[in-house]
Amino acid sequence: MPQVVRRQGRITVVGVAGGPTQWDFFSNPYEAELTNTYWGTIEELHEVAALYRNGQITPSVSRYTMDEALQAYHDLHDGKLSGRAVVTPHS
Repeated sequence: MPQVVRRQGRITVVGVAGGPTQWDFFSNPYEAELTNTYWGTIEELHEVAALYRNGQITPSVSRYTMDEALQAYHDLHDGKLSGRAVVTPHS
């Protein structure tokens, strides 16, 4: 994680994220912060939507059929997915 934050920088993990991370006093830049939030403000949602529209971020989405819904749950629970699981009916 130290590779993505600078001195006095801040990383905010949005959502549940993709599993554990290493964060400690000795390996991070001076006064860097790591925070998390499950939800953000409506303004932040608009900012994220704009980033997506502008092609600056690409969500990681795994699609499952309705018959595979239980497998989607297991994959999420077991940490096999790094993004979102979407169950689509009629696929």
